[in-house]
Amino acid sequence: MGGKTPKEAADRFIDYFRESLSCLSSDFVSAYQQTPKFYKIYYDPYLTVPAKNDVSYGVSITQAFRTVFDSEKEEYKARTQEYSYVLLVEDCTTEIVSYHWHPNDPGVKYPHLHIPGQRTHFPTSRVCLEDFINMLFRDFDVKRNLSHAECKRILDKNKRAFEKSATWKVQNP
Repeated sequence: MGGKTPKEAADRFIDYFRESLSCLSSDFVSAYQQTPKFYKIYYDPYLTVPAKNDVSYGVSITQAFRTVFDSEKEEYKARTQEYSYVLLVEDCTTEIVSYHWHPNDPGVKYPHLHIPGQRTHFPTSRVCLEDFINMLFRDFDVKRNLSHAECKRILDKNKRAFEKSATWKVQNP
């Protein structure tokens, strides 16, 4: 997912992210460049996704990343700085589950899980977007925006690309 310039690396990362999210919805995903090398990708405010059991869920997805020079590969790459993947009840007022990693904020610096009614930050390994999306399909019967085969192809390809460029190990569920 690297590039010859910081912008090319950022654009490639955003393209992969949007491609993975296309399995959930064709809604627009915002990408915001906060500084010359710091970006955020998100749905604003939430994405509503239908499930097979005639309910819908709210999904909030945010990923912040920075472009850095990889001297080993002699290219720029995107490096995740934080993420938040949240599944909410249909009216988007109550979380069902959320995965966070925000190491630069005060307090909890490791990847963690929140469940309703608990103030606990349950430790997790790193969670990639593709695993979160697969959980929505598998465990919450969220309807795919694309065919099953196309989503599998996209999510598998993008997870492999993510794992290949990850600076710390991703545990597979």
